[in-house]
Amino acid sequence: MTGNGKHDDIQDRAEKIASDAAESLHDLGRDARGTAEEVKKQAVKLLNNAADAIRREARQAGAKGEIRDSVDGVASGLEHAAHYLKKNSYEDMGEDVAKTVRKNPLRTLAIIFVVGVIIGMMLRGDDDRR
Repeated sequence: MTGNGKHDDIQDRAEKIASDAAESLHDLGRDARGTAEEVKKQAVKLLNNAADAIRREARQAGAKGEIRDSVDGVASGLEHAAHYLKKNSYEDMGEDVAKTVRKNPLRTLAIIFVVGVIIGMMLRGDDDRR
């Protein structure tokens, strides 16, 4: 085998490895998207179930007036979130988040800070009692 033949063989192997890697990444992306879609469907179902449960509990407890209106507002918000998830793709949601962050950067930072503090407190748990 000549030097050029070895070079061609190495190049063919490299192209085969690159092709296999690209195919594997494509398959992984497809699987991840399928899993994400299943999670999204479950979230939609849970949000709708929570809205129904909130309304049912309020009726059973005999809630009236302002309390019932507040409960209905919370349930409607959950249903709105479920509809948004069902209607929009992940790309659409990412664009919406980016727009919101650009329009309200300080509010976004405040929300991130509060969420970070809450997560930190949850992770810390009982460590402060030592």
